Amino acid sequence: MKIDKFWEEKEKEIQEKIIHKYLAQYLNGYRNFFGPLLGIFFFTKQAIYFQTFPKKNWLSSIWQTETKNLGESSLNFCIPWDKIIKITFPEEKSKIKKFFSGPGNLVTFDYVSENESFSLKLLFNDDIDILKESSSSLRINK
Repeated sequence: MKIDKFWEEKEKEIQEKIIHKYLAQYLNGYRNFFGPLLGIFFFTKQAIYFQTFPKKNWLSSIWQTETKNLGESSLNFCIPWDKIIKITFPEEKSKIKKFFSGPGNLVTFDYVSENESFSLKLLFNDDIDILKESSSSLRINK
């Protein structure tokens, strides 16, 4: 499947235009799922989304056609912006700190679900300025 086609179908599925998308690593904070899990993070004017994909190695693809591996961890979720109460972005690092620190930007989304508070932690390798700007325009506290 072509990448553009995938995103077109995703927008039809969620019935909204995707503002931006990232490759991200889920660390923890959503139900009983434990990371790290690599997936795609994307957001719209209404919500943030995270989706992983089943991993297949060459051996399992030979033996199992069109069936899912039951032991695989996959995670797909959507959190509406109005449920997010705070987003914590990493501090700007000096050039020296960037050199000596690990790669990536750890972002924490504090949100409420069914009257319980949770802290979702995602690690982004890309520049997160668009996410920062969008969260500011949606009046999410940082």
